[in-house]
Amino acid sequence: MRLPELAIALACTLPLAACKPDPVPKPRGYFRIDLPEQRYAVWEHEAPFSAEVPAHVRMLPRPTENDSRWFDMWFTGQRATMHLTWSPIRGDLQNLIEDAHTFKGKHESMATRIGRERIMRPGDRVFGTLFHVDGDVASPMVFYLTDSVQHFLYGALYFEARPNADSLAPVTDRIRSDIRHFAVTLRWSP
Repeated sequence: MRLPELAIALACTLPLAACKPDPVPKPRGYFRIDLPEQRYAVWEHEAPFSAEVPAHVRMLPRPTENDSRWFDMWFTGQRATMHLTWSPIRGDLQNLIEDAHTFKGKHESMATRIGRERIMRPGDRVFGTLFHVDGDVASPMVFYLTDSVQHFLYGALYFEARPNADSLAPVTDRIRSDIRHFAVTLRWSP
């Protein structure tokens, strides 16, 4: 093949080889979330309370430095942890409640809404509030439970991911339901 024939052959085949569709950016997607079955088991430990917790969580006691006791309710498959702090009441119930409200208040600037759910179980001496913090916040759920005399339990939920309320909504809703169940089954130890 001579040079002019080679040039003609290349000129004819080159456009055919270069004809590919233009690249189209794909929208950002999220992984499918498979939530475990909602089953509960009674958790009793060397803690001043017991309650039903989701069967798939791991309850991990943490070392403490004072009379308080710390526990982590680790939702392994959801990459979330509910940090629990139990404190004895020593005439400081009002301060403990105000601290819980102050912590919840730190999220108000990023929150789109903060809902409250009162827990009133006089027969078991369990009283408190569950705070549902909506929006791209670090802790979408905070709560406190008390018997108003000896026991004060505080909890805050954290995810091991950047706050994104839309993508975390199914998991957050499930964990809120699980914590609500925890609150209605909680019993103080004698």
